[in-house]
Amino acid sequence: MNEMTPIPRPLGKGFLVVQVTTANTAIPLSGATVIISRDEPESADVLYQLRSGEDGRTERVELSAPPRIDSQRPSAEPPYTTYNIEVRMPQYQTALYRAVPIFDGITSMQQANLVPLPENGFPDDFTLQGPRIYDEREPGRVEGG
Repeated sequence: MNEMTPIPRPLGKGFLVVQVTTANTAIPLSGATVIISRDEPESADVLYQLRSGEDGRTERVELSAPPRIDSQRPSAEPPYTTYNIEVRMPQYQTALYRAVPIFDGITSMQQANLVPLPENGFPDDFTLQGPRIYDEREPGRVEGG
C-alpha cells in the first residue's frame, strides 16, 4: 500500500514595524520595549524584543506567513499568520495587541499608543489597571486588566 506523505507548505514572509506614540499618536516615544511573539497558546515563543527609535518606530522585522498564492484560492486556512505584540515603557501603561495579522510580501505597521500613568506611577480610579489589551479578533474592543 502506498502512503502519501503530505508535502510541506512553503512559507512566505511578511514584515512588521511598530510605531510607538503617546498623546493620541501625536508624540513618538523613544526607548519603548516591543516584544513580538506567536499567537499560539501552545507556542507563545518570543520572536523579537526590540526598542523604538527616536521616531518611535522599531526596525522592520521579518515574520513567517502563508504564501501569497494561498489568498487566491478558497481555503479554510486564513491567508495570514497572527502574532502578539506587547509594548512597555516606564511611566506608561503596558499595551498588548493580540492576533495582529501578517501577510506574505507586505510590511505591516502596528500603531501602539501608550497612555501615561499618573505622577505617582500607579493606576488610579480613572486609569485602567493592568495592560490595555487590543484584540484584532474583536476590533474596537479594549480591555484593561
